[in-house]
Amino acid sequence: MEDIYSVADPLLSGALKSMFEFRYDIDDWVKRLGLGRPESPQSKIFNAYLAVLSSEYVPSKAAVEDVHTLRGKFPKLLDQERAHLDVIEAWGNGEFLRAQRLLDLLLLQFPRDLLALFAGHQLDFFLGDAFSLRDRVGGAVAQWDKEDPLYGYLLGMFAFGLEESGWYGRALDVGQEALARATTDVWALHAVVHSHEMQAEFHSGLDLMDKFEEGWTGDNFFKVHNYWHKCLYLLEMGEVDAILDIYDRLINPPGSALVALALLDASAILWRLYLEGIEVGSRWVELSEAWEDCINEPFYVFNDCHAIMAFVGADRFDLADRRLDILRNSATSAEVQMTNVDMTKAVGLSVAEAIVAFGRGDYRRVIDSLYPIRKDFYRFGGSHAQRDVFHRTLLEAAIRLPDPMLAASILDQRIALKEDSPYNWFSKSRLLKATREDYGANLAGETARSLITKQKVSKSQCTH
Repeated sequence: MEDIYSVADPLLSGALKSMFEFRYDIDDWVKRLGLGRPESPQSKIFNAYLAVLSSEYVPSKAAVEDVHTLRGKFPKLLDQERAHLDVIEAWGNGEFLRAQRLLDLLLLQFPRDLLALFAGHQLDFFLGDAFSLRDRVGGAVAQWDKEDPLYGYLLGMFAFGLEESGWYGRALDVGQEALARATTDVWALHAVVHSHEMQAEFHSGLDLMDKFEEGWTGDNFFKVHNYWHKCLYLLEMGEVDAILDIYDRLINPPGSALVALALLDASAILWRLYLEGIEVGSRWVELSEAWEDCINEPFYVFNDCHAIMAFVGADRFDLADRRLDILRNSATSAEVQMTNVDMTKAVGLSVAEAIVAFGRGDYRRVIDSLYPIRKDFYRFGGSHAQRDVFHRTLLEAAIRLPDPMLAASILDQRIALKEDSPYNWFSKSRLLKATREDYGANLAGETARSLITKQKVSKSQCTH
């Protein structure tokens, strides 16, 4: 049976390549695909996927309406097309797990369907499903000729799945191979950057981003997120001024579009600074206003939690409390059959309540909300690196309360996994100082500073 999404067609290949590289010209390619194939719903299916990939309520519901229109306009749909429309309808209605299962079935029949692989990979990411992130693509790689011009993009996705499931060395190798094939593969770069982040290899991550800068800082939607990753490295190095410069120019500059996924990155970096007591001026106010205009009906609670960070950071507890009420109503609704309801019940509501409690200085409530679910954060999506902000919130609450036994336990676990993280050692220094263990505090602080020096020296040696 012919797979209509793996045909060697210039228009289709161009649209797929643009999608894989998150390029600004994806709309142009989809329009050209529609003009070239007016008898086919292919371009409309592309557009509908772009809508649900936003992770926002309004465009996702519009995608569902588009599906209904397409079924009426194209009564003789191919099985593969019909399967795609079923996926989009489920996804747009908030039935994420059902959409994931439908994609599984679609790919069993059409393992070379690149659109389904891309969409499935992103949905696995939104669900925090590391197993599927790895194996959905891993199971399809063997179906491809390594000389195919689009093969490298499969490797980029596979690398991210490997990283999220803990295969850091393999992820580095596969991701580097993908970048060797296409320096503009921003997802492959993202996978390698993640792998360095999880191993506290900050100089290696920064060197990689510098090396491929021309490829990932161009006309693509994903550069904001990769700049966020660069800020994570810089935060470990204590380069706060550089972080704020990147934030102002590249992550959330004036006039930015109100896109939840970009606002999420803005909240995520400012909240890390907030946890460390770093003042950011009016940035919180501006970000909270953007979130207020962007967020509406509950659809993806991971977004809601980052919106609440902005409301708390801006001291707009009226907005934070209002959003909490909306999430509580959503979590108790017996009528709404959405994956997001279960995500909110399991993790999201507790996280949101903890963020508000942290802003009010109620650190015991932060601990009571987050500690029981700390192993379940993956259940409401994102990556390990993204979800670390909630672990940091728990740790900071334990230090500030103070709850030295809990804070020490958390830090011992963090240091065992990322021994070369200056953040972990600086946090340990603060904890020991709070418990008047001055010698240990000084030693931990010196360890953190020596790691920063080591990273800077390593970076300097790599650039000469």
